[in-house]
Amino acid sequence: MKRIFKLKHWDGISTKEIKNLKNKTKTIGIIGASRKLGVTHVSICLANFLHSALKEKVLYIELGNESSLFGFVGQTRVQIEDSVGFMYKGVIYVLACEIKEAVKLIDSYKGYIVIDVTNISEETKVILNRCEKLNVIGSMKPWCKADVYNLFNLMKGGGIKNTLFLNKSQEKNEITEFIRAFKIPGVALPIIDNPFSIKEKDFASLIKMIM
Repeated sequence: MKRIFKLKHWDGISTKEIKNLKNKTKTIGIIGASRKLGVTHVSICLANFLHSALKEKVLYIELGNESSLFGFVGQTRVQIEDSVGFMYKGVIYVLACEIKEAVKLIDSYKGYIVIDVTNISEETKVILNRCEKLNVIGSMKPWCKADVYNLFNLMKGGGIKNTLFLNKSQEKNEITEFIRAFKIPGVALPIIDNPFSIKEKDFASLIKMIM
């Protein structure tokens, strides 16, 4: 992974752009337009990429009342500010995090923050508005696109300027349709089998979720 910075480019991304990601505090939110679209999977991929490839300090915040990750990452307990976290493979996980607790962590943590947002509500909008980059996972299939439109309509007026849409399908015409409708960048959702073992072929896709 150390040869990440020796590459001249990844899919049109220059070495200079990659290096500019280093040593920046950035809060990255990930939310799905529908259920079961892989928000947690992608969030873990991104957090582990930031730590293992870019060698950054990373805090993973799982918003919600209950955790789907505790049984897997909840072995090594650590204290982070006033919160209880769990260290796993170099990433700190704060699980089943409440909104007020998440806001305090965003304000105090010095490093990258990846936020797994369960759903959009008036409460979670507070967190989405604090994100410097937002990744929205959705599907532009005819039977799913209403969920995408509903989510972006609910997000209107939130002041989120740096948003990327990740389409569940690889169909280029679906991505084109989304970009025309919302004037927001869109790409195909990358297929990454193991979020704890990121391959070099996945780097360029993950970089786009950070920039």
